[in-house]
Amino acid sequence: MAALLLILLASCAPAAPPATPFRGERAYADLRRILAFGPREPGSPASASARAYIRREVEAAGLTLQELPFVAQTPPELQRGPVSMINLVAEVKGTQPGIILLSNHYDTKYFPDFKFLGANDGGSTTAWMIEMARALGPTREGRTVWLCWFDGEEAYGEWSEFDSLYGSRQMVAWLKETGKFTEIHTAINVDMIGDCKLDVIKDSEAPAWLLGAVTGAATDLRSKMFSPLEQTIEDDHLPFRRAGIPALNLIDFRYGGGQIEHNTNWHTSRDTIDLVCAESLQAVGEVLLKALPRIDAALDRGDPGRE
Repeated sequence: MAALLLILLASCAPAAPPATPFRGERAYADLRRILAFGPREPGSPASASARAYIRREVEAAGLTLQELPFVAQTPPELQRGPVSMINLVAEVKGTQPGIILLSNHYDTKYFPDFKFLGANDGGSTTAWMIEMARALGPTREGRTVWLCWFDGEEAYGEWSEFDSLYGSRQMVAWLKETGKFTEIHTAINVDMIGDCKLDVIKDSEAPAWLLGAVTGAATDLRSKMFSPLEQTIEDDHLPFRRAGIPALNLIDFRYGGGQIEHNTNWHTSRDTIDLVCAESLQAVGEVLLKALPRIDAALDRGDPGRE
């Protein structure tokens, strides 16, 4: 009877509070809605719909959202001319001076011969960042966090210095023009983190203190989705790094279980929601939330600095 009573009491006990406010399933639901808009090439109706959705969800979480329109000059040989693009910035106001910038891209690459939804490449982090806005809320202890959705990460032709990273390059220019550049203490970019077979590589050129804050958080959480392998990928963190801001890129640039799967999935019509998992979005969300206080602490010590 006593044992039965204990079982009944245990079954009636309230569930333990969640370990983190980040909800991968909620981000996955956001992704499904974003993909329903269609391919999100810069200037497209789907891109505008995605921005409206981001604004609605971010403002519902209590954050302010700023649109930063600009005109991207594409290489003359592409014969595309100037393209209108829009970066988005949501602010989580901190109690300390300085800004930690988290970024992703919400655009998709244009392909004339098939419909490219970019569930993982662009979509996963677009949705992930919306959920990060909810998880952080409008204020936090520590530095202010900027959540940035960049437009125009993808190249129109072959990837090059002048045909790629339009939004992040513009963001660095805007920071310098407005005098806000010195307020950015560090930048972390996330890309392609929805893969069901997630394996986030180490950014081999990232500052050791910044990489250590993230990998240390992943180790503490016993995450199996962060790889010990190192690699460097050209992505939206590069304009910040080249400008002297300590920057880190978090990406799984092996879309699937190996190179053959990657070649089948990346920048193809197969990049759909069935290859993205909420558990992957959850893992990266938990690690970044745990890493942010470590990043604040490292900056407080005065150890890291601009490169």
